[in-house]
Amino acid sequence: MIRPRGCNAIGHKGWFTMKCRICAKVLTVGDDLIYYCPKCVEVYEAYFCEADKRKLHGKCPYCNTELQLLI
Repeated sequence: MIRPRGCNAIGHKGWFTMKCRICAKVLTVGDDLIYYCPKCVEVYEAYFCEADKRKLHGKCPYCNTELQLLI
């Protein structure tokens, strides 16, 4: 059986990381608090780090919707 290797492997970090839309910080699911806008997540990939969420006062800069915590 041939198993996927490299970036296609299921355990690769690329499957669990996202980038903050404002500061481009690499966020790891499970290690960092990640906030997202439910309206803009599909269009802009609007993920934000905890520091930028505080700077934005909990509102999305694109549509002014309340940011939610990614589980």
